[in-house]
Amino acid sequence: MSGNGYRILLVDDEAGIRKILRIFFEMEGFTVFEAVSAVQAREVAERERPHAAILDVVLCGQTGFDVCGWIKQNPDLKETKVIMFTALNQDNDFIEGQRVGCDHYLTKPQNPKDIVAKIKKILGVPEIIENND
Repeated sequence: MSGNGYRILLVDDEAGIRKILRIFFEMEGFTVFEAVSAVQAREVAERERPHAAILDVVLCGQTGFDVCGWIKQNPDLKETKVIMFTALNQDNDFIEGQRVGCDHYLTKPQNPKDIVAKIKKILGVPEIIENND
């Protein structure tokens, strides 16, 4: 399948989560970049300018909230859609996500197909209708 032109940054310290999400996003034509820490996420975001970043909150060093705030304050990245993807599901976690400017908050676990569908909707990726006639 050819690429759809959209770049996604997956930031999670769990390799298994990154791997399964990468597979599902690549099946839909996304170009996927990965990071395991806040520092690495910033480096990759600056270099690759993703259309969307999916951030775990609990990372080595700084949090996903810190990375989100940095992305939203960076003039070169402020249009990047940020999706928090975390097991943290308390009201104060949602409030902190809103405070730092995240565009969507998803709690783990989630079906990878549902995550891809939500990201496509957030980014406005057009649906391809296949004609099987």
